Amino acid sequence: MFAGIVRRTQPESMVAFQAAKVSRQSSIGLNQNVQFERVSINIGNRYHPQHGVFVVPRSGIYVISVTTLHAMQSITFNGAIVHQGNIIAKFDGQSNTWEQASHTVLIQAHAGDEIWVKNVGPANEDIYGDLFSTFSGFLIWEI
Repeated sequence: MFAGIVRRTQPESMVAFQAAKVSRQSSIGLNQNVQFERVSINIGNRYHPQHGVFVVPRSGIYVISVTTLHAMQSITFNGAIVHQGNIIAKFDGQSNTWEQASHTVLIQAHAGDEIWVKNVGPANEDIYGDLFSTFSGFLIWEI
């Protein structure tokens, strides 16, 4: 083993979720959550598809990723990854075209914190389903 190399160990309790939109979500209001209803992985059972919210079970560093397909509309889409009410990162979809956007971030979160995706403007947005839009996250390091 080389001097100075630190080996990462597996978290004590695994946490991971992966969800996708099956149905198109139309007329999404300003500050309304995007709901990813088909859950394929929910280790720890902390992602809640009925609200689109991930509730952090253990304090640590999390990788959070979102991809959305903005349906062709005459208005742009501005979405955000939100942690405890604070916008962490934004992404957008242009008007009058089908456009897919994605973002991946690291978030230091505490047990009980909430992370979700929401529309930050304008109102009456339309996010396409058919598994083109996804939301996922996993714990990489407990703190």
